[in-house]
Amino acid sequence: MITLTLKEPLSIPAEADCITPDNLHDKSRDDILRQTVYWGNKKLTIGDLFTVEGERAEHITVVTGECDKVKLIGHKMSRGAIHIKGSAGYNTGSYMTGGTLTIDGNARDYLGAMMEGGVIVLKGDAGHFLGGAYKGETSGMTGGEIFVHGSAGHETGGFMRRGFIVVGGDTGDFPGLFMLAGTLLVLGQAGVRVGANMKRGSVVLTRPPERMLPSFVYNSLLRSPAVNLVMKRASAMGFNVPMNPVFRRYSGDVNTVGKGELLVLEPPQ
Repeated sequence: MITLTLKEPLSIPAEADCITPDNLHDKSRDDILRQTVYWGNKKLTIGDLFTVEGERAEHITVVTGECDKVKLIGHKMSRGAIHIKGSAGYNTGSYMTGGTLTIDGNARDYLGAMMEGGVIVLKGDAGHFLGGAYKGETSGMTGGEIFVHGSAGHETGGFMRRGFIVVGGDTGDFPGLFMLAGTLLVLGQAGVRVGANMKRGSVVLTRPPERMLPSFVYNSLLRSPAVNLVMKRASAMGFNVPMNPVFRRYSGDVNTVGKGELLVLEPPQ
């Protein structure tokens, strides 16, 4: 196992996209120390910012403490595992295609942005654009799974094409914005304008949204084996979910294609 420990809290963000199992799995300790990171307008090395233990491994532990200014850890990773003991900065796990990334603390914006595969587990809160698309892009997350045990910010799952996101707490506004496919499960309180402009996909809510958009049309009560599988997967990852639930099904957003579905848990009678 490779262990990287941040020497001291950072005053400005550092870009550390070199911290992936793909890049470090075959490197000696000396080679790891020489890997390039960018700190503001300075070109530094991993050894300048981190102490390093271990070498040539696909399991990386990054100890950041309460510092969330280390960006891009796990960027484009396709294999192995990263465990961040502390908080994570912007763009963690972006463009990820495989492997497992676990974060003990909180994460800043764009966690899992544009990811294609793999698993991200966040034990704290996420910022905005979780599993989303970068500005100017029309496709966000296209595969993989993200499990957030805390809350998440605005536009969670925005432009999502495939994959699975679970948020154990609340979300900000516009969850499922421009969603094209995939499943977003929110176990807390979702913000306003859920599913705005979604074309397809499923947003599953265990609490009624603050305000339902008028462009979603109620059509049925639903008990679905497919949703039961979603709930079982979330339960296996440590979430408290209703089993064999009944949902009120709404179709929308009729301002666009209108083939998405918003499922709102029906309270027990």
